[in-house]
Amino acid sequence: MKAMQTFIKGATALSLLALTTLGANAATLPVSGDFHADKFAAKIVSVDQKNHVVVLEGEGGDKVALNVPESSSDLAKLKAGDVVDTTVIRSVAVGLDTDIDKSAPTASTTSGESKASDDNPNVGREAFRQVNVQLKIKHIDLKKNEVTFEGPKGQQKVIAIDNPDIQARLKELKVDQSIRVTYTDAIQINVRPAK
Repeated sequence: MKAMQTFIKGATALSLLALTTLGANAATLPVSGDFHADKFAAKIVSVDQKNHVVVLEGEGGDKVALNVPESSSDLAKLKAGDVVDTTVIRSVAVGLDTDIDKSAPTASTTSGESKASDDNPNVGREAFRQVNVQLKIKHIDLKKNEVTFEGPKGQQKVIAIDNPDIQARLKELKVDQSIRVTYTDAIQINVRPAK
Protein backbone atom coordinates (compact mmCIF):
# COMPACT_ATOMS: atom_id res chain seq x y z
CA MET A 1 0.00 0.00 0.00
CA LYS A 2 2.91 2.38 0.69
CA ALA A 3 3.90 2.27 -2.98
CA MET A 4 0.31 3.04 -3.97
CA GLN A 5 0.18 6.05 -1.64
CA THR A 6 3.48 7.31 -3.02
CA PHE A 7 2.15 6.88 -6.55
CA ILE A 8 -1.09 8.71 -5.77
CA LYS A 9 0.86 11.58 -4.22
CA GLY A 10 3.08 11.84 -7.30
CA ALA A 11 0.17 11.50 -9.68
CA THR A 12 -1.71 14.19 -7.80
CA ALA A 13 1.24 16.55 -8.09
CA LEU A 14 1.49 15.92 -11.83
CA SER A 15 -2.25 16.36 -12.21
CA LEU A 16 -2.20 19.70 -10.46
CA LEU A 17 0.75 20.92 -12.51
CA ALA A 18 -1.03 19.99 -15.72
CA LEU A 19 -3.91 22.30 -14.90
CA THR A 20 -1.88 25.34 -15.85
CA THR A 21 -0.74 24.02 -19.21
CA LEU A 22 -3.98 22.56 -20.54
CA GLY A 23 -7.29 24.22 -21.31
CA ALA A 24 -9.82 24.25 -18.50
CA ASN A 25 -12.77 23.41 -20.77
CA ALA A 26 -11.71 19.82 -21.46
CA ALA A 27 -13.78 17.07 -19.84
CA THR A 28 -10.84 14.86 -18.80
CA LEU A 29 -7.24 16.04 -19.03
CA PRO A 30 -4.64 13.29 -19.37
CA VAL A 31 -1.90 14.34 -17.00
CA SER A 32 0.48 11.48 -16.34
CA GLY A 33 1.23 7.87 -17.01
CA ASP A 34 3.76 5.15 -16.40
CA PHE A 35 4.56 1.88 -18.14
CA HIS A 36 6.81 -0.95 -17.03
CA ALA A 37 7.49 -4.33 -18.67
CA ASP A 38 9.53 -7.25 -17.35
CA LYS A 39 10.55 -10.25 -19.41
CA PHE A 40 12.05 -13.45 -18.10
CA ALA A 41 12.47 -17.09 -19.11
CA ALA A 42 12.54 -20.29 -17.08
CA LYS A 43 13.14 -23.91 -18.01
CA ILE A 44 10.63 -26.57 -16.98
CA VAL A 45 12.39 -29.08 -14.74
CA SER A 46 9.41 -31.35 -14.09
CA VAL A 47 5.67 -31.62 -14.61
CA ASP A 48 3.52 -33.47 -12.08
CA GLN A 49 0.27 -34.06 -13.99
CA LYS A 50 -1.48 -35.77 -11.06
CA ASN A 51 -0.86 -32.97 -8.54
CA HIS A 52 -0.87 -30.12 -11.10
CA VAL A 53 2.61 -28.89 -10.16
CA VAL A 54 5.26 -27.53 -12.53
CA VAL A 55 8.83 -26.94 -11.31
CA LEU A 56 10.65 -24.12 -13.11
CA GLU A 57 14.35 -23.23 -13.04
CA GLY A 58 15.34 -19.61 -13.59
CA GLU A 59 18.48 -18.30 -15.28
CA GLY A 60 20.26 -18.16 -11.91
CA GLY A 61 19.53 -21.81 -11.18
CA ASP A 62 16.83 -21.10 -8.59
CA LYS A 63 13.88 -23.48 -8.72
CA VAL A 64 10.28 -22.76 -7.90
CA ALA A 65 7.25 -25.09 -7.82
CA LEU A 66 4.02 -23.64 -9.19
CA ASN A 67 0.55 -25.03 -8.62
CA VAL A 68 -1.32 -24.98 -11.92
CA PRO A 69 -5.13 -24.66 -11.74
CA GLU A 70 -6.98 -27.87 -12.54
CA SER A 71 -8.92 -25.95 -15.19
CA SER A 72 -5.73 -25.47 -17.20
CA SER A 73 -5.83 -27.74 -20.23
CA ASP A 74 -2.27 -26.70 -21.15
CA LEU A 75 -0.62 -28.76 -18.41
CA ALA A 76 -0.78 -31.95 -20.49
CA LYS A 77 1.18 -30.20 -23.27
CA LEU A 78 4.14 -29.27 -21.04
CA LYS A 79 7.26 -31.39 -20.56
CA ALA A 80 10.67 -31.15 -18.91
CA GLY A 81 13.08 -29.08 -20.98
CA ASP A 82 10.44 -26.72 -22.40
CA VAL A 83 11.16 -23.03 -21.82
CA VAL A 84 8.50 -20.70 -20.43
CA ASP A 85 8.82 -17.09 -21.65
CA THR A 86 6.89 -14.61 -19.53
CA THR A 87 6.20 -10.92 -20.05
CA VAL A 88 4.57 -8.90 -17.27
CA ILE A 89 3.31 -5.42 -18.12
CA ARG A 90 2.10 -2.79 -15.68
CA SER A 91 0.78 0.62 -16.59
CA VAL A 92 -0.91 3.55 -14.90
CA ALA A 93 -2.72 6.48 -16.49
CA VAL A 94 -4.01 9.53 -14.60
CA GLY A 95 -6.47 12.17 -15.75
CA LEU A 96 -8.10 15.19 -14.13
CA ASP A 97 -11.82 15.58 -14.75
CA THR A 98 -12.48 19.32 -14.91
CA ASP A 99 -16.25 18.96 -14.58
CA ILE A 100 -17.74 19.42 -11.13
CA ASP A 101 -19.58 16.21 -10.30
CA LYS A 102 -21.49 15.55 -7.09
CA SER A 103 -21.67 11.78 -7.64
CA ALA A 104 -19.69 9.48 -5.37
CA PRO A 105 -16.21 8.23 -6.32
CA THR A 106 -16.20 4.91 -8.15
CA ALA A 107 -14.06 1.85 -8.76
CA SER A 108 -14.41 -0.92 -11.32
CA THR A 109 -12.38 -3.92 -12.40
CA THR A 110 -12.23 -5.66 -15.78
CA SER A 111 -10.30 -8.81 -16.54
CA GLY A 112 -9.90 -11.32 -19.30
CA GLU A 113 -7.73 -14.12 -20.62
CA SER A 114 -6.98 -16.14 -23.72
CA LYS A 115 -5.44 -19.57 -23.96
CA ALA A 116 -4.62 -22.31 -26.42
CA SER A 117 -7.59 -23.56 -28.45
CA ASP A 118 -8.31 -25.57 -31.59
CA ASP A 119 -7.97 -22.35 -33.62
CA ASN A 120 -4.76 -21.40 -31.79
CA PRO A 121 -3.04 -24.60 -30.64
CA ASN A 122 0.10 -22.86 -29.33
CA VAL A 123 0.65 -23.49 -25.67
CA GLY A 124 0.43 -20.14 -23.94
CA ARG A 125 -1.80 -17.69 -22.17
CA GLU A 126 -2.51 -14.03 -21.96
CA ALA A 127 -4.41 -12.39 -19.16
CA PHE A 128 -5.10 -8.84 -18.06
CA ARG A 129 -6.72 -6.96 -15.23
CA GLN A 130 -7.66 -3.30 -15.36
CA VAL A 131 -8.83 -1.29 -12.36
CA ASN A 132 -10.39 2.15 -12.80
CA VAL A 133 -10.60 4.37 -9.73
CA GLN A 134 -12.12 7.81 -9.47
CA LEU A 135 -10.87 9.91 -6.54
CA LYS A 136 -12.92 12.97 -5.67
CA ILE A 137 -11.34 16.25 -4.47
CA LYS A 138 -13.11 17.01 -1.17
CA HIS A 139 -11.04 19.82 0.33
CA ILE A 140 -8.26 22.16 -0.78
CA ASP A 141 -6.24 23.80 1.99
CA LEU A 142 -4.24 26.62 0.39
CA LYS A 143 -2.54 27.59 3.66
CA LYS A 144 -1.23 24.08 4.37
CA ASN A 145 -0.81 23.17 0.66
CA GLU A 146 -2.90 20.03 1.04
CA VAL A 147 -5.59 18.35 -1.03
CA THR A 148 -8.05 15.88 0.49
CA PHE A 149 -9.32 13.09 -1.76
CA GLU A 150 -12.21 10.70 -1.19
CA GLY A 151 -12.00 7.14 -2.48
CA PRO A 152 -14.76 4.79 -3.66
CA LYS A 153 -15.41 3.39 -0.17
CA GLY A 154 -15.69 6.83 1.41
CA GLN A 155 -12.18 6.81 2.84
CA GLN A 156 -10.37 10.15 2.73
CA LYS A 157 -6.66 10.78 2.26
CA VAL A 158 -4.86 14.09 2.66
CA ILE A 159 -1.99 14.65 0.24
CA ALA A 160 0.61 17.32 1.07
CA ILE A 161 1.88 19.18 -1.98
CA ASP A 162 5.60 19.91 -1.58
CA ASN A 163 6.45 21.34 -5.00
CA PRO A 164 6.28 25.19 -4.93
CA ASP A 165 5.19 25.38 -8.58
CA ILE A 166 2.25 23.11 -7.90
CA GLN A 167 1.44 24.84 -4.62
CA ALA A 168 1.02 28.11 -6.54
CA ARG A 169 -1.59 26.46 -8.75
CA LEU A 170 -3.72 24.82 -6.08
CA LYS A 171 -6.16 27.75 -6.23
CA GLU A 172 -7.19 26.59 -9.71
CA LEU A 173 -8.65 23.33 -8.36
CA LYS A 174 -12.26 22.98 -7.32
CA VAL A 175 -13.96 20.76 -4.79
CA ASP A 176 -15.75 17.81 -6.45
CA GLN A 177 -13.37 17.61 -9.41
CA SER A 178 -12.12 14.06 -9.94
CA ILE A 179 -8.82 12.35 -10.51
CA ARG A 180 -9.31 9.24 -12.64
CA VAL A 181 -6.64 6.56 -12.29
CA THR A 182 -6.44 3.44 -14.48
CA TYR A 183 -4.13 0.60 -13.43
CA THR A 184 -3.51 -2.20 -15.94
CA ASP A 185 -1.63 -5.46 -15.32
CA ALA A 186 -1.10 -7.94 -18.13
CA ILE A 187 0.83 -11.17 -18.39
CA GLN A 188 1.76 -13.15 -21.45
CA ILE A 189 3.12 -16.67 -21.13
CA ASN A 190 4.47 -18.66 -24.07
CA VAL A 191 6.14 -22.04 -24.06
CA ARG A 192 8.99 -23.01 -26.38
CA PRO A 193 9.20 -26.79 -26.78
CA ALA A 194 12.46 -28.50 -25.79
CA LYS A 195 14.85 -29.13 -28.68
